[in-house]
Amino acid sequence: MSFTSSMQSYDDAALNILGDQDRTSALALMSLVIGIAGLLVLTLELVLAAPGKHEGWVAGGLTVVAWFCYGLTRTGRTRYVAHLIVAAVLASAIFSALTYGSVRTAVGFLFMGAVLGAGIFLGRTALIITTAASIGSLGALTWAEANGLMTATPDFNVSLRVWITHSATILVSALMVHHSRVRTNRAIRLKTQEFERRKATEQERDRSLERFARIFRTSPSPMVAQSARTGSILDVNPAFERSYGYARDQVLGRQESFLWNDPAQRDTYLQQLYAERHMDQFPCLGRRADGTVFQALISSEMGTDREDKLIITTITDVSAQAEAMDRLRRSEERFAKAFNFSPLNLTITRLSDGSFVEINEATDSVQGLRLEEQLGKTSVDTGVWLTPADRERFVAQLLRDGRIDNYDTRMRHKDGSLIDTRLWAELIEIDGEACILSCTINTTAEKRRESLLLNVAKGVAAETGEAFFGALTRHLCEAIRCDMVVIGECRDPQQVHILSIWKDALPMPTFSFDTVNTPCAETLQQKDVFVCAQGLPLEFPQARGINREGFQAYLGQALRDADGTPIGILFAMWRKPLTLREDLQALVSIFASRANAELVRLHRDREIQRLTETLEQRVRERTADLQKLNAELDSFAYTVSHDLKSPLRAIDGFTRLLDEQLGERMSADEREMFDRVLSSTARMGSLISALLALARVSQAPLERQSVDLSELVRSILAEQLDKHPQRQVRCHIAQGLAAGCDPQLARIALENLLGNALKYSRDQPQTVIEFGRSEHEGDSAPRYFVRDNGVGFNMAYAAKLFKPFQRLHMANEFEGTGIGLATVRRIIERHGGDITAISAPGEGATFSFSLGDAPAA
Repeated sequence: MSFTSSMQSYDDAALNILGDQDRTSALALMSLVIGIAGLLVLTLELVLAAPGKHEGWVAGGLTVVAWFCYGLTRTGRTRYVAHLIVAAVLASAIFSALTYGSVRTAVGFLFMGAVLGAGIFLGRTALIITTAASIGSLGALTWAEANGLMTATPDFNVSLRVWITHSATILVSALMVHHSRVRTNRAIRLKTQEFERRKATEQERDRSLERFARIFRTSPSPMVAQSARTGSILDVNPAFERSYGYARDQVLGRQESFLWNDPAQRDTYLQQLYAERHMDQFPCLGRRADGTVFQALISSEMGTDREDKLIITTITDVSAQAEAMDRLRRSEERFAKAFNFSPLNLTITRLSDGSFVEINEATDSVQGLRLEEQLGKTSVDTGVWLTPADRERFVAQLLRDGRIDNYDTRMRHKDGSLIDTRLWAELIEIDGEACILSCTINTTAEKRRESLLLNVAKGVAAETGEAFFGALTRHLCEAIRCDMVVIGECRDPQQVHILSIWKDALPMPTFSFDTVNTPCAETLQQKDVFVCAQGLPLEFPQARGINREGFQAYLGQALRDADGTPIGILFAMWRKPLTLREDLQALVSIFASRANAELVRLHRDREIQRLTETLEQRVRERTADLQKLNAELDSFAYTVSHDLKSPLRAIDGFTRLLDEQLGERMSADEREMFDRVLSSTARMGSLISALLALARVSQAPLERQSVDLSELVRSILAEQLDKHPQRQVRCHIAQGLAAGCDPQLARIALENLLGNALKYSRDQPQTVIEFGRSEHEGDSAPRYFVRDNGVGFNMAYAAKLFKPFQRLHMANEFEGTGIGLATVRRIIERHGGDITAISAPGEGATFSFSLGDAPAA
């Protein structure tokens, strides 16, 4: 509407400007023509008119007025020119009639010229006045002439003056008609152009309205069109119907107040809208048809034209966004709580220089530093990394993988000691800067326990005889961290012959010594462990050898025969006062028990050797004793594994309890760390269980009977393949292979062999497992084999294959404890047989074994 009005005003202004120019030109030309015609008439009147009968003064007056008007048009002052010309022509007509004495002359043309000029150049009022004056003047003159009131005698002779007067009047009339025609044509042309523009404008408006309608109908945001005068809803789009739950017909013509949840918000919105004529992102609460309330942002546009009374409103539902922001806020709060109240040491450092950004409130069990001692410093400065190169390697791996799990390193404690540490880290971003979120755990105790378990296992699983005592003293010394460990054999109550001595990380030559006035005498008299934690020289001042070495602490245990007679001694000494730990005496007892069993076995072996040739019966008795001692030896291994499960159960139980107490407060990283702790305890448990299984195999009574090995292998493979239905396995099992053996132990042995065959061939496209009987001449007992097409191994390491805790593949390649083949060997040897292995890398492996000559008990 405003655009059309502006165009109309522009056209009118253009028409007025063009009309003024034409009007000025026409008035100038008319003034010039009237002036010239009046001058000619004046000349003729002065020359040709009879005395007393000339009208020269009328023509002279008209000429003067015409030339004066011409001068005004030349100077641009044309406001009253038309009025002067019309008045002068009308006056000339009246005075000419009076002077001539009749209205029946050429002066009638002047009346028509005056009316025509007034109609063309002046307004309606001037036209009415001029017409009325002309008619009135003619009427008065006609009445005067009819009643003889005219004093002059009219002369009806035609002369040049008449032609000039008529021609000038016609010419001026023609000029006025031409001027009117030109103006009319120009006005028509401008109106035509205006019509075309208005038509184009309306078409553009229609296209804009069509585009707006498409936008309005297809907009994904709810939109409402309202009347600004009444507030009633004129239209809504489909998005509004979907969002609010109202049909279009239900809202048309209604006030929008039912869409607001808070009337006060609506009042504020309307005040601002009518004041500013637009509203952008006004926050409010909307109400749907079902009564639910949601958070919304309203944007309205009323237009700047005061005549525009249409309001277009867009509603944006921000409930999901607000909920997401609220979830983000709660997530940040949970992260802050989990970060600050986590019992694990958590830090955030800058990736660029390693400076500390944030440190939680947990006690730093690795470095022992307080919060203020770390903030503002870098991880290299505080000793997290011993050298900048260590941090560079860590950062390179973190950038490559994005996160790091179970990164083992060593950090420096503030007292200068090095601490075994396990680290978890992940890249995060804080305020646009790359940072590292890391968690550290002190693994010194864990590594010590692992080393302890390894030392215990190696110490108690060493070879028999004198070599065993050397290995036992070395591993015990490493396990309890003492300066010297001694195992000795009692030749008599006061004399001890050393079987093995390990001092200052080196084996020492053996010798014999007298126990009088030494702590060894006290040890041999007691049934339990004898301990002197400190002040050893004061307690035994006459023990010159001990005092000469500077030992301050002593712990020893007597080794006794079945009847309680001391047969040996195991003791350890320290050059510093001893701090008793819970596991120290238990460890010494475990090693002492194993040493006691081996020493008893050694005594029995000596007795058997002495009696073998002389007394067969006593040999059988001693053999029975030896079997009993072997059972005790296996019982010892069982005891070791069983005793180690107690602290392991405590670790696992307290970790799970802590897991349950923290519950959902833990982040995903903390949950993963707890899972890794539980996984480590589970692995240690599996190691101990493997040791127990090994001990049970040795302790279980051997009951031979006829066993169908082919059927046993088939059932074992079926059970194991059910766990891996996706694998492609081809089995070749020889039929009807039977043997006299213990069915339970045979099943354990075959389960380990077949399980290894499946495990080490799982990377093959198709696994091939074979079981059959080997045909070799000279074999006194049948031999059986298990063959696979797996990864195989290097025969240079075959000697390690059947030893406990010995593995030929990395743990990250193939899982396992290293006990399985040791268990198989123990079972085969209990049957009186043997087992061998043949393999090559990448060519699979073949395990060949026998189960003894006859099914004897």
